[in-house]
This record gives sequence, C-alpha cells and structure tokens, in this order.
Amino acid sequence: MLVTLTSLCGILLEKTNSRDAFAWAVQGMGQDYANLVVVIVLLAGTYLMAKGSFRGYLVWLGAYLYLLYAFAIYSFAVHFHFLFLVYVLVLGRSFFTLIGGLMAAIAAPETVSRALRGNPRARLAAAFLLVISLLFSALWLSEIVLNLLADTVPQDLLETQLPVNPMRVLDLASLLPGMIIAAVLLWREQLPGYLMAVPLTSFTATMGLAIILTSVLSAIHGLPVSVPSRVIVGAIIVMSTVFSYLFLREVREGGTNTPASGR
Repeated sequence: MLVTLTSLCGILLEKTNSRDAFAWAVQGMGQDYANLVVVIVLLAGTYLMAKGSFRGYLVWLGAYLYLLYAFAIYSFAVHFHFLFLVYVLVLGRSFFTLIGGLMAAIAAPETVSRALRGNPRARLAAAFLLVISLLFSALWLSEIVLNLLADTVPQDLLETQLPVNPMRVLDLASLLPGMIIAAVLLWREQLPGYLMAVPLTSFTATMGLAIILTSVLSAIHGLPVSVPSRVIVGAIIVMSTVFSYLFLREVREGGTNTPASGR
C-alpha cells in the first residue's frame, strides 16, 4: 500500500519531485511506474507463498530486494518533501522483512535443500549472474576512473545535480559484489547460492524495467537517451526473466511449506 501510494504521488502530483533537477525527476517517475509493476509481483509472490509455494517465496524475496534498493535511493537521493517519512518507512520495512525472510530459510535448511539442490539450471544461472555483475562493474568503474583521472564531474551528475550517483554506489558497494558471491556459491552448489539465484535474476529484470521506463519518459521529455545501451538493457531483461523462469520451473515444491510460512 505504501509503495503504491508513493508511486502514484510521484506520477500524478507534480509537486512530489518539484525540488529535484528535471532529469532526476523524470528518472524518479520512471522508477515510480516500475514500482507499480513490482507491487503486482510482490502480491503474486505473497499469495503463492501463503499457499506453501517455494517458488512464490523466491519471487517474494526478489521483490523485497528491489524495494530495498529503490527506496534507499528515494530516501537518500531525493530532495526532502512530504513523502520523506514514507520512503524511510518502506526502506526500513523492506530491510527487516528481507532479513526475516532469509533467516527463515536459514532456520529451515532441509526445506531449502530439498527444494533447490540439484537444480539443472544452476550453473547456467551462475554464469549469467557472473557475466552481468562483471560487465556492469567494468562499465561503472571505467566511467568513474576516467572522470577521476581527468578531475571532471560525470555528465549524469551535471544533468541530475546530484553529488554522486546513488545507483553506482549501491551497485559497486553491495549489489554487484553480492551477485559475484552468489554466482560463485551457486557454481559450487552451495545452498546460499541456490537461495539467491532467483531473487537476483528477478531483481535484474525489474530494475532493467525501471531503466527502460525511465528512458521512455526521458525521450518523451526531450532528454538524451543512449539507444544502444537501452537495447542491451532490454536484452538483459529478457534473459533475466528467462533464467528466472527456467530456474523456478526446476524448483521442487513437494507439498512442503515455505520457510517463511513455517516460522
């Protein structure tokens, strides 16, 4: 409900992002549209999980991972306005709910192992996560290092009037290293890697959707858009969705409760 509220305010009320630079406000609106899609994914995952579906549980984890990432950006990189406390509330609830969901899996290793181990798509998913994480790490670092060496400010910061790009910070500090670790664990057939495969691939798909929606809105408002990079993002969305589906199809339900429903 809170995510839907903030998204609709961002889309329908002009004053929501009126204190932000125009380019950043447009990106925020693209994120708001993507949030509404994630709300539907979260509701579907919650419904399936309540029915005892382990697949629903994995999708549920991915949705909360997305919300944690998105609302960290809202909380730290959007100018102060009437939704600030709601952003902080969603960020906090997403963090603790995600931690609680993972702790439930740790408390029920037999259930997790029975559902996930031996998945024939595991190494394919591991390779995909590793390639994506290394690709974006190299891309972000190349941009940052070039600007550091030239002692210049990146173009995107000039457009958004932000001190730093919050997505680069979150990606390089946590998300991309986490994807590399998960890929290695999955390749080695260790349980945490199995557990995080679908949440990370589904997160990649939903975040890619946010980038595409932002690009569409940017083009509508006359802002520059890199078409080749958006084609790549579109391909990543398709591949992430396919890998999530292939991995989920091999998850064994077995009529057992999910870790969260068995708490």
